[in-house]
Amino acid sequence: MNVKAYLKIKVINEKGKCIYYRRYRSRSFVANFINIAFTNLSNQIVTFVFTDGSTGYTGHGYTMQAADSSNDDNYGIQIGTGTTAPAITDYRLTSLIPNGTSAGQMQYGAVTVMSPVINTTNNTGYITVTRAFTNNSGGSITVSEVGLVVQYNYKYVLIIHDLLPTPITVPNGSTLSIAYEIQIAT
Repeated sequence: MNVKAYLKIKVINEKGKCIYYRRYRSRSFVANFINIAFTNLSNQIVTFVFTDGSTGYTGHGYTMQAADSSNDDNYGIQIGTGTTAPAITDYRLTSLIPNGTSAGQMQYGAVTVMSPVINTTNNTGYITVTRAFTNNSGGSITVSEVGLVVQYNYKYVLIIHDLLPTPITVPNGSTLSIAYEIQIAT
């Protein structure tokens, strides 16, 4: 079985016009992703590094949740300004753009996790996780990194961290939409 992820990015200006669209292959699942799989498949406890830098043990039986409400930057899809290449040991974005309307902040929309799509004809399936970010900071903001953080055992755990091939400038009044599409194929 193949597991792949794609990152879809779109910027819509204040007039509703799409001014940017790209689709990238995500290449940066991090160690916490495989740790969650291991602990749930093996019924064993494993050590995680949470987004606040603390470590802890957690075992099986917990759900991995990415769906989040608006105005919350703790988990779900996150954006940042960091330029450091992702490493398998990453546990948070290098430089998170926080939720808000002040300089350097963007308003985080709710996270939606779409129902799985299964195609029995070509033996593939996928789920899509989406979030919109609105720039009402009064100035342009450049986004260079994206990640997916899940809530797991009441803690926040980074599972994907991507550095964008080209940073994206989001003008004031514009909305940045990001989707992670996680695919499987047999």
